[in-house]
Amino acid sequence: MKKIYAFIFFLFFSAISNSQVILSLDDDTVYIDSIVKSTKNVKSDSIKSLNSFRLSKLFLMVQDAKKSKEYLEQGNRLKTKFPFLRDISLYYNAYSFIEKGDIDGFEKALLEANEKLKKYRYKEAYRIRAIILQNYGIMQQRKNNENAYMRLLVNEAIPIAKKSGDYELISGLNKAVAIIFMNNGEREKAAEYLDQAQKYIENTTKKSPTLAESKMETYIINAENLVELKHFYDAKSILDKAFLTLKKYPESNLNDSYFYAEGIYYAKQNKHNEALISFEKGINSSIKHGNSIALNRLKFAEYEVLFKLKNYDKAKSNLEYLVQNTPFIVDKKNYYKELSKVYNATKEYSKAYSYSHKYNVINDSLNDANLKNEIIELEAKYKKAESEKKISLLQSENEKAVLQVNNNRLNTMLFAALSFLLFLIVLFLWIYNNYQKKLSFQKEVNLQQELSALENQQKLSISNALIQGEEIERKRIARDLHDGLGSMLSGLKMHLSLVNRENNENSSNINEMLNDSIKELRNISQNLMPESLMKLGLEHALKDLCVSHSTLETAVEFQYLIKKSKFPQHFEIMIYRIIQELLNNALKYAKASQILVSCSQNKDVFFITVEDNGVGFNVKHAEKREGMGLRNIKNRVAFLNGKLEIDSVVNKGTSVYIELKI
Repeated sequence: MKKIYAFIFFLFFSAISNSQVILSLDDDTVYIDSIVKSTKNVKSDSIKSLNSFRLSKLFLMVQDAKKSKEYLEQGNRLKTKFPFLRDISLYYNAYSFIEKGDIDGFEKALLEANEKLKKYRYKEAYRIRAIILQNYGIMQQRKNNENAYMRLLVNEAIPIAKKSGDYELISGLNKAVAIIFMNNGEREKAAEYLDQAQKYIENTTKKSPTLAESKMETYIINAENLVELKHFYDAKSILDKAFLTLKKYPESNLNDSYFYAEGIYYAKQNKHNEALISFEKGINSSIKHGNSIALNRLKFAEYEVLFKLKNYDKAKSNLEYLVQNTPFIVDKKNYYKELSKVYNATKEYSKAYSYSHKYNVINDSLNDANLKNEIIELEAKYKKAESEKKISLLQSENEKAVLQVNNNRLNTMLFAALSFLLFLIVLFLWIYNNYQKKLSFQKEVNLQQELSALENQQKLSISNALIQGEEIERKRIARDLHDGLGSMLSGLKMHLSLVNRENNENSSNINEMLNDSIKELRNISQNLMPESLMKLGLEHALKDLCVSHSTLETAVEFQYLIKKSKFPQHFEIMIYRIIQELLNNALKYAKASQILVSCSQNKDVFFITVEDNGVGFNVKHAEKREGMGLRNIKNRVAFLNGKLEIDSVVNKGTSVYIELKI
C-alpha cells in the first residue's frame, strides 16, 4: 500500500518535482494547518470543496493517506452544485484507479478531466490541465514513448501552464523537458530549459509547501548539467546558492543529490580528494534516507574517482555493491564491463575475462531481444500487407454498390438544397416585411419626438420672452420711481425742513415718516433693478443682497470664488434674480439660522450653491404644486442652458445646486 501511495504522490506532484523520491526541506505542517483552518471557517461550499481537494493532495504529500481520503470525500460531497468543481474532481479522483492497479483507467480519467476543463478560462483550470498533461506524459514515458512525453510538455503543458501564471509549475515543466534532454546526452538543449526553470522558480512569490524543495532541486540539477558542459564557474555559483539554504537543513534528503553535484564538480576538475569527501557525505546521507537511486549514482561516481587514483580495492567494492543492488539489467551490464577493467588493471586476468564474458552474454542477449523484436515487427508488417490485399478485393466488390448509394444520396441532397433555398427566400421576404413595418413605426416615433421637441422649444422661447419683458418692465418702474417719485419726496423733505422752526414737534414726526418712505422707495427700486449691479458688477450686487437679507434671526454668508471675470449684463441679471428668488424662499419658508450663498466658475460653467439649515421640505411634493418662485427659477436656468438640482431633507435643511452655461 505504501508503494502505491508513493507512486500516486509522484504522479500528482510530478509537475513540481521530477524525482521519485519525496523531497523534504522545511516543515510543511504550518502551511497545511493554515489551509485546514481556512477551510473550516469558510462558509462558501465552493471554496470549501476546492480547498478540500487541495488538502487531499497536501496530506498525500506528507503521506497521511487517511486524512487525504477524508478531505477527498468532503470535496466530492460539496462539489455537486458547481460544474467547475464537478469537472476538476475528475483529476483529484483519478488516483483511485492507481490504487486499484488500473493504469488504463487512470489515463482515461486524466484525458476526460483535461477535455472537461478546456471550456474554462480560469487560472486554476489552466494549472490543473498542465499537471494532468504532464501526468499523462509520464505514463507514456513509462511505456518507452519518451517522444510523446516531450511533445506533450513542449506543445501543450508549458503553454497552458503559462496561462495559469503559476511560476513554480512552469519551472517544474521546463525542468522535466531538460531532464529528458539530459537523459539523451543533449546537454546544451537541457541548459536552455534549466535556465528558464531557474528564472521562473526564483521569481515565484506564491507560497506553496513544495516551493523550497523545488527551488533547491532546480539549482542542483542545473549545476550538475553545467558541470557536464564544463561551465565550472556558473556551476559553482549555483551550488553556492543551494548550499546557503541546505546548510540550515542537514537532515534534508536534498543533500543526497547536492553532494553528488558537488562531487562531480570537483571530479571533473581533477580535485579528487575534495570529490571523494563530497561523495562520502552524499553516500552517508542517501543511506540514512534509504534513497537507493541517489546511493547508486554516488557509488558509481565515487568508483570513477577511485579508479583514476588506482584505489582498485575500494573501486572493486563499489562495483560489486552496484551489481548486487541495481534493478536494471543494462546498468548491470555496464558494471560488469567496469569490473573487467578493474581486474585487468590489477592483472587478475581470469576474473577480468570472467566479467568481460558476463558483459558479452548480457549484451548479446539484449541484441537477441532486439533481433526478435525486429522479426516480430516484420511479421506484423507482412500480415498487415496480406490483410490490405484482402481489403482491397472487398473494396472493389463494394464500389458498385457504393456508387449507386452515392447517386441516390446526390439526388436527395439536391432536393434538400432546393427546399432549403426556397425556405431561405420565404424567410427573407418575411424578415424584409417585418423590417419595413419597424421602419415605418420608427419614423412615426421620430416625428412625434420632433413635434414634442419643437413644442418644448416654443414654450421655452415664450418663457424667455416673458423673462426679458419682465426685466425691461422692472428697469422702467425702477427708473420712474427713482427719477420721479424719489425726486419729489426729496424736494418735499427740503421744504419741510424750512418750516421746522415753526413747529418742531409735528415737523419731527413728518420728517421721520418721510425718511421711512424714501428708504422704502429705495428698497423697492433696489429690488426691481439694483443700482450696484449696473455700476459695480455682479459680486458687489450679490454681496449687498446678502447683507440686506441678513437679520438677527438669520445670518446670510456670501462666498464669491471667481477671480476678475466680466459677464454679459443679461447673464449677471439672470444670476442675480435666481439668487434673489432662492434667498426670498429660504427666508420665507425655511426658518433657518444660517444661509450660505456660494458662486464659482470652472471654464465656461458658472456654479451657484445656496444651502440653509432650516426645516426642509418634500422635493417631490413641491415639484407637483410648483409655485411661481420655483417656476421662475427653472425658466431662468433653462434659458441659460443650465441644470438645477434640489436636495432637501425634512428638519435637516435644503441645498440647491445650479450649473449655468456662460
